[in-house]
Amino acid sequence: MKILFIRHGETKNNAEHKWLGSTDVSLWQEGIDALLKNKSMVDKYKPFEKVYSSPMKRCIETAKIYFDDMSFEIIKDLRERSFGDFEGMTHNELKDNPYYKEFAKTRWRSEIPNGELSDNFFNRVYNVYLNIIEDMKKNNLNYTAVVTHGGIIMTILDKYNVEKLPFYDYLLPNGCGYLTEIIENNNLKIIDKILL
Repeated sequence: MKILFIRHGETKNNAEHKWLGSTDVSLWQEGIDALLKNKSMVDKYKPFEKVYSSPMKRCIETAKIYFDDMSFEIIKDLRERSFGDFEGMTHNELKDNPYYKEFAKTRWRSEIPNGELSDNFFNRVYNVYLNIIEDMKKNNLNYTAVVTHGGIIMTILDKYNVEKLPFYDYLLPNGCGYLTEIIENNNLKIIDKILL
């Protein structure tokens, strides 16, 4: 079985390097233009049997551009982590914040004031990944796509990729993706990296 993981297109917050988690914003025009310009990069990997998407606007809009010929299933647990007090802030604005320093150092495994608890986030992401695999098996699907967020993709690959890389090495630019193959014990390996 294969899954293409795609990070949503660029928003104004992304372009301004602001933390964007539970804030539900749309793509900005530059992000839409980049997806449309580079849609052929994703088209080369079609056809998919099913597409899953985060419920956030930026993911739904990305799915509609990249997979305009398909319907897709929205899965609530594919949403990004709530970054609480970090939402809308830049690295420079947060660099002296002790919670932020710990968050970066522990690869997201510390608590964010007013954000989603670390254990809740990681368990949610692991479970949604396993649920997608179960859905694929149940419906005899061999090739699907998942449109989600950078943090979700990094978290899945950090746990399940057989070639272990540093957590932040998995971060994709907006609109880009990893084609993966599911192997034994729900582990995966990266077959290709799609960069625009």
